[in-house]
Amino acid sequence: MAEALPDWAARYVGIPYKVGGADYHGCDCLGLIALAMREQFGWELPPYSGAHWHHGQSAELVGGDAATYASRYRTVEAGLERTGDVILIRMRGHPLHVGLVIKAGFMLHCHEDADACVEPYRTPMWEKRILGFYRYEEL
Repeated sequence: MAEALPDWAARYVGIPYKVGGADYHGCDCLGLIALAMREQFGWELPPYSGAHWHHGQSAELVGGDAATYASRYRTVEAGLERTGDVILIRMRGHPLHVGLVIKAGFMLHCHEDADACVEPYRTPMWEKRILGFYRYEEL
């Protein structure tokens, strides 16, 4: 029998997308992860001081910031990811998006075209874009 999705994930579904947001009034992808990690696991992520991508901004610049931030995390081999790990995803050819593994195969995330939602990441839509799985070193 397949393991059910954790009940706590539902509380974040529908939070509106907001650049730089990190609360129930609006979140960007990293803000959503920080909110869920703090509330569900008691983990405080280091602040992200890089640029946030939005229409009209250079994806290349933001992608570099995201890659630098990801270096604070330990790489996790695909297939060994677990609840609480972060997925770094390529968008527009650059590492611009992150999701939170809520159970193997499913992520909590949001982006400019979608409010916070839970989706499987082993689908043609996402799997080819996954750059890696990461675990915050202090965990």
